[in-house]
Amino acid sequence: MAAPGVLGGMHTAALRTAVIALTLVLAGCTTDGAPADVTPRAAGAARVALEFGDAIAIATLTDTPEARQFAAMLPTTVDLRDVWGQAKSGRLPRTITVEDGRPIHDPVPGEIYFWPSTEVIAIYYDDLGQRVPDPGLVHLGTVNTGLADLAEAGSTVTVRIEIGA
Repeated sequence: MAAPGVLGGMHTAALRTAVIALTLVLAGCTTDGAPADVTPRAAGAARVALEFGDAIAIATLTDTPEARQFAAMLPTTVDLRDVWGQAKSGRLPRTITVEDGRPIHDPVPGEIYFWPSTEVIAIYYDDLGQRVPDPGLVHLGTVNTGLADLAEAGSTVTVRIEIGA
């Protein structure tokens, strides 16, 4: 049991940071203690935490110019809406310049995309078979854990996104 006042004196922000750090560490492990084989990570890829309500999702950004621009915006808070029943999407605080991003027209559940024509980030959790029109989406990363929680978070959800350890 903790000494009296130890947890009571901890600030909410410090506790949140500790929970995110622990979640990032645990997301990289399997039950046998070996590293999880979730998604191949490029040397420059960044792990991010998406915090919403009482839940946290962990994602790995790709090592691309567009994902690095997105990472440079972090930490940020984005209001996401679920308009089509397949993705949570919301406007970023500033745009991402698309350099050589290969356009994606068939988004995959569990992936994070940027839609240049609307300056919106989208996190897909379901595939309804709909194609995205030109200019298509730009792949930014992959959700490793917590996708189901995000999908069930309601039609509008505020998400705090920050670089993890």
